[in-house]
Amino acid sequence: MEEILNKIFNRLDSIDNRFDSVENRLGNLEEGQQAMNLRLGTLEAGQQSMNLRLGTLEEGQQAMNLRLGTLEEGQQAMNLRLGTLEDGQQSMQFEQSEMRKEVAYYYGTLMKKIDETKSELSSEIKHVSNVQKQHQDVLEILNEKQQ
Repeated sequence: MEEILNKIFNRLDSIDNRFDSVENRLGNLEEGQQAMNLRLGTLEAGQQSMNLRLGTLEEGQQAMNLRLGTLEEGQQAMNLRLGTLEDGQQSMQFEQSEMRKEVAYYYGTLMKKIDETKSELSSEIKHVSNVQKQHQDVLEILNEKQQ
């Protein structure tokens, strides 16, 4: 009976040792879980920090998009003004072309008038010269008669 008791005690000791081993393992697992929880907390804090930074980046991007929209509106306004200037320039070029045609016409007309006046004046000068020669001839004849 003692032997049976010894075997039972040995088995109980063996079971007790196994329980101690399981309790040690369980303790190690709990420590590991606590370490993982700490690391998880650190990761969560890092993720929150990254989310804050991401929010800041998104706000910056929105601000840049607003500024880009404003720049695009300004560019469209400048394009409209440039189109208006180009239209005005084309209009001025057309008017300048018309003015050149008019100036050329009036210049041609003026040169014809000058040529006509020159011809008339040349003719008048010849006529006056002929009349003067006739007067000179008459004066010479009168002068001869008086002598």
